[in-house]
Amino acid sequence: MRPPIALLAALLGLALTLSGCQPSHPPPTPLPTKEKTIDKVKADIDRAMQQAQSIRDAEDQPKKGD
Repeated sequence: MRPPIALLAALLGLALTLSGCQPSHPPPTPLPTKEKTIDKVKADIDRAMQQAQSIRDAEDQPKKGD
């Protein structure tokens, strides 16, 4: 009768050990790819260049009217 109890205890201990090795909070999303990062930076640069161009155009408007 003792060997089955010992086997169950060993299996329970093994199961608890394996479950303890699992991460409690896995990362929510994978890391961004190089392409996504580069595309985001290019989009930010393009947006900044458009804003700078619109500011330059607004500053040049009064000069054209003079």
